[in-house]
Amino acid sequence: MKKHYLLLLAGIILVSVFTSYYSKTEKKQKFIYENGNQKIEIKILSGNDYLEYNKPIRTNFELTNITASDLMIVGRGVRFLGSENGNVKTQIKVKNNDLESDTLAIRVRFGEQPEENHEFLVL
Repeated sequence: MKKHYLLLLAGIILVSVFTSYYSKTEKKQKFIYENGNQKIEIKILSGNDYLEYNKPIRTNFELTNITASDLMIVGRGVRFLGSENGNVKTQIKVKNNDLESDTLAIRVRFGEQPEENHEFLVL
C-alpha cells in the first residue's frame, strides 16, 4: 500500500514539474511571420514580450529577404525611427485610452499578394 502512495506522489510531482516548465516556456510571446523565405520578426527591446501603456518602447522589425523600403507598418502609436542592416527601428507608445482591449494590432505589408500582409497582435 505504501508503494502505491509513493508511486502516486512521484507521479504528481513529475506532472507538476512538467506543467511548471511548459507554462514558463510558453509564456514568452514570439512575434514572427514567415512567408516562404521571407520573414518579419518584431523584437521588443525592453526585454519584455509586452508593451506598457503611456511608455515609449523601442522595437526592431527584423527583416529577412524583405527590403525596408518595401515594408509598410501601420499601428496605433507606432513611430518610425529609421532603418539599417535589415532592421526597421520603431518606437511604440500606446495611451491607455487608445485601445478597446489590451491588444494592439500592428499590420505589416511588404507586397501586393495577400500572404505578403500580416497582422501582429501585441498584448
